[in-house]
Amino acid sequence: MPTLKEVAELAGVSVATASLALNHNARIRESTRNKVLACAKAVNYVPNRIGRALKNGKTGAIALLTMTSTRHADIVHETTLLYYLLEGVLSVADWAHYTLRFDVKSHEDPMLLTYFERIIGEGALDGIVIAPQFAGDYRFVELLRRSQFPYVLMHPPRYVDSANYVDMGNYRGGQIVGELMKRCGYRRIAFINGPETHVDAMERERGLLDSLASAGIIEFVKRYGDFTISSGFSAMKSVLRECRPEAVFCGNDYMAAGALKCLHESGLRVPEEVAIVGYDNNDLCVGVVPSLTTVNAHHERVGKLLAKGLLALIDGKVKSVGKTIDPVLVERKSHLRCSPTSAERFNS
Repeated sequence: MPTLKEVAELAGVSVATASLALNHNARIRESTRNKVLACAKAVNYVPNRIGRALKNGKTGAIALLTMTSTRHADIVHETTLLYYLLEGVLSVADWAHYTLRFDVKSHEDPMLLTYFERIIGEGALDGIVIAPQFAGDYRFVELLRRSQFPYVLMHPPRYVDSANYVDMGNYRGGQIVGELMKRCGYRRIAFINGPETHVDAMERERGLLDSLASAGIIEFVKRYGDFTISSGFSAMKSVLRECRPEAVFCGNDYMAAGALKCLHESGLRVPEEVAIVGYDNNDLCVGVVPSLTTVNAHHERVGKLLAKGLLALIDGKVKSVGKTIDPVLVERKSHLRCSPTSAERFNS
């Protein structure tokens, strides 16, 4: 990375003058300031203001980066899926007296690597938690590794070699739903998943299919949504044009709410005629009728583990981070078709 000394030499001024110019000090003539700024831009120099000011070399600040895709719905703004994750990271940061910066970048952003270069070069952060959502190019991990910049990914390890990670256990979550379907004896199943290249969706699908491989499934119909309520409604409508499933697994609770709405509007009773299961265990699970059976992905706990792992790296307490969360099934009222007698007992 370019240094302040290099900028000063290029501009033909002292290091002290260059520093004052970059900090817009009023004592520096405008012509000199403009010359220094132009030279800094030419060599891509980013001033390390905070890092120089702190005696211990730490800024007391970390970032949480969420990565979206221009090809799909922006779940950062259209859902509250990341709220609990953010709460978890923030609670640990607050406890450790760190400030937290929240960034959102697209996987397709042509300036993505530049963003990481700035994160490393500015010296304004001690580390970063990254929540990449889609499979793709992860060259930024190698950049962080080479620069020895502390980071932790919310990612299963099978997608990035030798990375620091906390895995949400989506594969196991998919297996859990498959085991529930088998236990209930469902043979005609519809699966409404998130985007095909979304890592969580891919892992949940892999777990579900592995679990159902020996279940004697008669019919299996699959559709893809984008983790929003409207996409769940549309996907369910498409499924019903093709078949009448006994059970529907939706890749998250938002899509399950949309599918549930579609089933209600189609005159199909849940769970008496069609069972439905969601994923994540969001607040809306108890706000729909019937209450939604789902998988608790422990988002807040994941956030806490990500932040704790990052701070341990920053403090030199560990050299790597690798943890996996075990999701659990939360059984409510939407998954089991009951006789009138048992249904009354279930609803009591």
